[in-house]
Parts: sequence; C-alpha cells; structure tokens
Amino acid sequence: MPADLGRAIALVLRGGTLGAVVGLGAGFALALADGGAGPGPTPLLAAIRSGGPDALIAIGLVVLTLTPPAALAAAGIVLYRAGERRRAIVAGLVLVLLAASLVVAALIGEAI
Repeated sequence: MPADLGRAIALVLRGGTLGAVVGLGAGFALALADGGAGPGPTPLLAAIRSGGPDALIAIGLVVLTLTPPAALAAAGIVLYRAGERRRAIVAGLVLVLLAASLVVAALIGEAI
C-alpha cells in the first residue's frame, strides 16, 4: 500500500468536510439572521440559483455529497501512480457506480 494513499484521502476528506461545514454554517447563519424560515423544500439547482442562504446551504450539501467520490478518485490516482493497477481499477469501478447512483438519484428527484 502506498504511503501517500492515506495522506491523499485525508486531505480530500478534510477539505471537503471543511468546505461543506463552511457553506452549511454560513447558510444557516444567514437564514437565522433573515428570520429563520426558508421557502421549504426546493430543488437543488433552483436553490443554488436563488442566491442567499438557500444557495449556500445547497452548495454545502453538494460539496458534502461529492467529498467521498473525490476521495475515492484521489485514492485511485495514488494507487495508479504507485503501480497498483488492479486496486486503481477497482477504485475506478466503484467511482463509476457512485457517479451512476448520483445521476439516477438526480433524475428520480426531478421526476418526483
């Protein structure tokens, strides 16, 4: 196992978590300062386009959702560079499955 693997995964997870916490925290703080009540359930892209607290919360949720796949991609790159081709392929296949599940979830969410 490459020594850089743990560092790469930790860096991506730390950065993604920090970005999500900042987005969510700022969005909730602005929402509380604005009266606390938002428009209710809103599609993700509409919330991002709306601006204001809902956009920050939506961006925080997107970052939080994409952090594990980004860590998996980083692991695959480190494994590939270290010559661990089989493990890199497995990481790539799992990443494809995760991406497919996110696409299906987005399509189902729009249909509801």
